[in-house]
Amino acid sequence: MEIRCRIIQSLRVALSPETAPYVLGDREIKEPDPQILSLNAELIAYDETAVRFLRDREIAFVRTGLGLLINSYLVSNALSTQPMNMRGSERMQLNILVLQQNLKNIEADVDLARASNYYGLFQEGVDAIVEKAKRDKEKEANDGDGSVPEAEKFSYDELKALVELCYSVQLADPERGVNAAAKRQMGEKVLALSEYMWQT
Repeated sequence: MEIRCRIIQSLRVALSPETAPYVLGDREIKEPDPQILSLNAELIAYDETAVRFLRDREIAFVRTGLGLLINSYLVSNALSTQPMNMRGSERMQLNILVLQQNLKNIEADVDLARASNYYGLFQEGVDAIVEKAKRDKEKEANDGDGSVPEAEKFSYDELKALVELCYSVQLADPERGVNAAAKRQMGEKVLALSEYMWQT
């Protein structure tokens, strides 16, 4: 419980624009968030303690599911990062990469591809998000076996949050015209998204 609570607490801080703003300038992102580096160090320390005092079966119990928790948290709490621009998304991708590299030393076969794919969609832009929903729905209708890989499968709410994130910089703009235009465009994209995802 402690290791999972620590992961959630660290990710909550790392996703907060108050501690780690995701609207960044043009400079290339070379360093992950300090909170992510700190979490990595703690995960290693927790794991070393578990290995020292527990048996193999118990160690496996503690380790299993850490990647799933991180994947789920980063995707389901994406809106807490807003506003986010392209450089901010690049920093998020770096955070995910650094977490995954560290977790590979702890949990076997860990894969944060779902979180990485999610923020990768942000970088492709709002039209790509809507197009993905359309493509995935067509795939499911044609194949009938839900052939979209799990790491690329997102719910309506998750994709809707991503659309909102794409407009978050304009929505935060104090200029009323920019804000209103963004709301209108966002409404159109969300409507298109819902049409594709709910059609049978």
